[in-house]
Amino acid sequence: MNRWFSVVSRMAWSRQLSLLALAGTLSACSHMAAVPHPPAPPPSEHAAASGTETATHLSLQGQLSIKLHAWQTLPAKGLSLGFFFSGHTDQGLLDLMTPLGTLMAQVGWQADEAWVVTSQGRQTYQDLDELSRQTLGEALPLRSLVHWMQGVPDPSQVSTTTNEDGVFEQAGWRIDTRELGAQRLQASRLGTEQQRAIHIKVYLDR
Repeated sequence: MNRWFSVVSRMAWSRQLSLLALAGTLSACSHMAAVPHPPAPPPSEHAAASGTETATHLSLQGQLSIKLHAWQTLPAKGLSLGFFFSGHTDQGLLDLMTPLGTLMAQVGWQADEAWVVTSQGRQTYQDLDELSRQTLGEALPLRSLVHWMQGVPDPSQVSTTTNEDGVFEQAGWRIDTRELGAQRLQASRLGTEQQRAIHIKVYLDR
């Protein structure tokens, strides 16, 4: 598993976290001993109305590799993180860590808000797409990824099967679950003139 991850000794996080994805290797300036852990948010009024507070609670942990391919004037960049997810797709907390286990940030969301907490404080965003665009450089399907890690499409979006068992397409992404039995998942998005190609690999510990 470690073959996908480079050793990272110390990490720098600006308020916008823009260096997280654009630095290629996460090198260092400040040592983050701890990031405040706010309790999981109470169900929002929207969640209560839709019944999402009864959704199955998940605990997922593992390692995440994100490769942003070269596009237009942007060079290829890579990002490797450990993660721990707790909650469900409509309301959850996602801890992001270095491969060595140092906590860097905590991402949280509920129906009407998304936020990231670092040693610099808390920054809120309208939704997860905007959060990932501002912090990681690209809008990543973080909410859908929780479904994909369970081997199923996001039920809130249209999906299509392919001629390969265990592979489906959704929202412009190709999701390969064929190695999910070995705790591995891949999701990729092709590059076009309007968007860069992205390849995500997930290795689940449990």
